[in-house]
Amino acid sequence: MQWRDRVYGPLHLDDPDLLALIATPTFQRLRGIKQAGPSAISFPFKNVTRFEHSLGVFALLRDLGADRREQVAGLLHDVSHTAFSHAVDFVVASTAEQDHHETLKPRFLHRPDVAAALDRLGFAPEDFYDDSRYPLLERPLPWLCADRLDYFLRDGMACQVVRRDDARRILGAVTVIDSTIVLDDPAAARLAVRLFEVMNRDWWASDVEAYIYNEFAVALRAAIAAGALAEDDLFSGEDDAVLAKLDAAGLPEVDAVLSRIRRFDPAYLEGYVPRIAAKQRRIDPPVAVDSWFLPLSVLPDEREIDDVLKNDKSRTLADGLG
Repeated sequence: MQWRDRVYGPLHLDDPDLLALIATPTFQRLRGIKQAGPSAISFPFKNVTRFEHSLGVFALLRDLGADRREQVAGLLHDVSHTAFSHAVDFVVASTAEQDHHETLKPRFLHRPDVAAALDRLGFAPEDFYDDSRYPLLERPLPWLCADRLDYFLRDGMACQVVRRDDARRILGAVTVIDSTIVLDDPAAARLAVRLFEVMNRDWWASDVEAYIYNEFAVALRAAIAAGALAEDDLFSGEDDAVLAKLDAAGLPEVDAVLSRIRRFDPAYLEGYVPRIAAKQRRIDPPVAVDSWFLPLSVLPDEREIDDVLKNDKSRTLADGLG
């Protein structure tokens, strides 16, 4: 398998067991699920798919030296996303983390095609229930991790916030210390923070995103209540199939919502109060300091670094992040 990745460039994979996992219908379904959810209806340039992102996370983990199990975890970390990704979080009013798909993961991992592919790899579905077992793949905000770094750069490039040179500079500074993704260049870390802030402000947590997701949830709930859409359509279908069912439902409320999303007008935001707020995100990248690391936010200037290392050698990233 060879492909040209928008973030990493030419990539290849020749492991037959990993290729068998990627070839499963459950994994292939991710080709039809946009990372941007219903926002991609309003902004077609937001064309990153969960399939593309999952392969990118795998490639990044492989490059960082993750073991095979963690690489597989990277491939599968988004396997349980419903159609339109996080839209379901606005339907079920999930936690502030907006991670309802995580509760669905066992259901997807135990599908016969995935379970058989994992058995061929020597793993079990239970090995991948909890991504927090894999420190390169997953860390809580504001740490860096392969998932967060990949979706940041990938979404950022799609939205033309992150330039190719920006991505190269940030990735060129990535290293691993004590199973932690670290940047060895403070300037690259500051660049990552600034661009991540722009993505959060202008896209992920913007008023526009809150409007689109909340209104799309109205359409989903109305279609489900009318029997025009089943919850399983979200769990098993792809974006286009679900959208086609919404269009075919012939429900005025649904049609009005889809019309506003397809022809989004900033005037819709005037006086709008979202039922569920968009998730806020920020990063505080660990920066390499000698043989250890400190969060960028507490990184001293150069003349103080030696004193910090000499007097506080036991300091950890968790200390710095509170």
